[in-house]
Amino acid sequence: MQNSEHIKSKNFIEIAVRQINASCPEKINAALLVACLKAGTCREKWKPHIWAFLEELPIPLIHDIVLSGVLTFEELAGAVEIWECNDGPTTEWIREMAALRMETTA
Repeated sequence: MQNSEHIKSKNFIEIAVRQINASCPEKINAALLVACLKAGTCREKWKPHIWAFLEELPIPLIHDIVLSGVLTFEELAGAVEIWECNDGPTTEWIREMAALRMETTA
């Protein structure tokens, strides 16, 4: 990844973190958010951040995060299931994108 592309990918996740942190009393950083999403576990105080990421972020921002390589649709779909985020168009879109990705690679 070229340096400018790396900067862009960091910017998308940082934008997401700023949006999530705006509504939460505790502040999470990008690395911890990504680690929690990938691992499917985190401390209790970070759960609202995970739910906000999966249920409240705009779809175009999540798409940019995936396109930048920070997370995959499959990882996000797994997180949706692990964190039991079942409501809303964002979680449905994440599931659909993961399913499409798995179909095209099969």
